Amino acid sequence: MKKKFIVSSIFYCLCFSSVFAQTSGKYTNLFSEEKLKSTIKFLSDDGFEGRAPGSRGGELAAKYIANQLEMIGIKPGNKGSYFQPVSLVAVKADPNTTLNVGNAAYKFGDDFVAFTGAQTEAVNLDAELVFVGYGIDASEQKWNDYKGSAEDYRGKILVMMVNDPPATSAEPNLFGAKALTYYGRWTYKFEEAARKGAAGVILIHTTDSAGYGWNVVRTSN
Repeated sequence: MKKKFIVSSIFYCLCFSSVFAQTSGKYTNLFSEEKLKSTIKFLSDDGFEGRAPGSRGGELAAKYIANQLEMIGIKPGNKGSYFQPVSLVAVKADPNTTLNVGNAAYKFGDDFVAFTGAQTEAVNLDAELVFVGYGIDASEQKWNDYKGSAEDYRGKILVMMVNDPPATSAEPNLFGAKALTYYGRWTYKFEEAARKGAAGVILIHTTDSAGYGWNVVRTSN
């Protein structure tokens, strides 16, 4: 399926940034704080549904930005078009996806959500669960949740907590204190688990540990 994305706007923005820097604020009066606020408010409206690639909201946002470029006199950079077709593959979990641990069955959406980067019609995992704390290996923080051998993790499903380990009175600056570091992000945890050869990851979510409610996770899939 062909989808459209704006690439020329990035190029022009970079060019403008260079010009503005060289002229030491000569064009500052061309910017309007109210206009910037209005644009940000418009594009962040719920009507754009998050502006995800390939979504209705994403298409509307792209058309809006292209229209703005045309209004200020920027010429299209792709043979008369502000858009460049790009092929995409979307991977979305089936709402009938199941999770079973022992004799317990969990409901998709209410109890868990699922993601995969595998471009296959179905993904089935049946593997041993291994708890690995926060799933972090950070030598500069003197923290390593992967102290076992490589075979302890290879082919297993790793269970871990979200976010960074909390700072303590003894270590008030541990992992940036209240600041979320890259180690606390889902992306890092998935990447580190993959480096260990894991078959999958289960992140344990609580509102207190994550800093946001389950509804955010539910709608992220």
